[in-house]
Amino acid sequence: MVPRRRDRGAEAGGGPPARPAGPAAPGSSGPLDLRLTDLPEDRVWARHRRRTGAVLIVGAGAVGGFLAEELARIGFSPLRLVDPDTLAVENLMRHPLGAPALGQPKAPALAEKIRRDFPPCDAIGHHADFLELPAHQQRSLVGGADVVVAATDSAACQRHVNRVALAVGKPAVYPAVWVDPRIRDAEVGEILWVLPGRRTPCYECAAAFRRATADTQAARGARVDIQLVALATAQVVTALAHPDDDRSAILDPQRTAIYLHGLTPTSPGVRATFPTTGLSSQNVRVPFPSPPCPACRGWRHVASSPASATVGTGGRPGDDRGCGWPVLAAIVLCIVVLFVVSLTHGTPR
Repeated sequence: MVPRRRDRGAEAGGGPPARPAGPAAPGSSGPLDLRLTDLPEDRVWARHRRRTGAVLIVGAGAVGGFLAEELARIGFSPLRLVDPDTLAVENLMRHPLGAPALGQPKAPALAEKIRRDFPPCDAIGHHADFLELPAHQQRSLVGGADVVVAATDSAACQRHVNRVALAVGKPAVYPAVWVDPRIRDAEVGEILWVLPGRRTPCYECAAAFRRATADTQAARGARVDIQLVALATAQVVTALAHPDDDRSAILDPQRTAIYLHGLTPTSPGVRATFPTTGLSSQNVRVPFPSPPCPACRGWRHVASSPASATVGTGGRPGDDRGCGWPVLAAIVLCIVVLFVVSLTHGTPR
């Protein structure tokens, strides 16, 4: 059978009439094409299974913007975006929004773009500073998400999201970039993921670890491959939302930070981590600090953490003693038994 060729008459102005459009959408200037709202999910996600879940993204900049689009492609919904900034000229080369969105609030404009490009995704943007939202609204946004992502360039906001996520008990992801103080642009992407219940170190634990181990700092940057960081972050979010999924293998419970290096030359500040040039990644173990982290100490409980026994020397002071006393008792018992046996066999009959 000869396959039927597509009739090009419609493209030239002829052919059968186009599918009638539906009623005009509220606030729109023209009719809404029903083909964009009645998309069959089994065809939209025909090549891979749809991953679902609610995600809150605080920060709709370069990383947060590309991440939101990628999560919409994967199938996540609803998406809630929070950002206080508007799109500026200097953002154009690093942001999924184009020139028509100049001067518009990033979060609402990005949410509108996602709804238009990916109709199955319920995306809502909040033009607000997360730090200035009422406490009950912060907790409501975090509590309504399966996974929280803090993708801002404000350390204060990142720390606050960390504390709220710990208090509410939600897993969180913190994508960022590193810059070497001796150069202007960022080179290394960092993705930290945090589980509630003191199963992993938190954002402030990682900040202390970074300050102690590298001559770099987290900040905004342009040279690092932003989309590479966003794609990797989407995989981490998927793994956290679907722990039984095959993609959850990206999560190593002992190495909760992922470092990514793009195609840029390696500067002295990151050469110890990435000695060669080229695409590469590393999973890094972030230890609990000593003294204990002030952020997660009040919300994590050793008794309820199945992974706390595997923390090792990087855990909170006293954890190893609490987890190791049964082993010590067993050793003492073995010594006593051996001593008694030796006495028994050594007694004359």
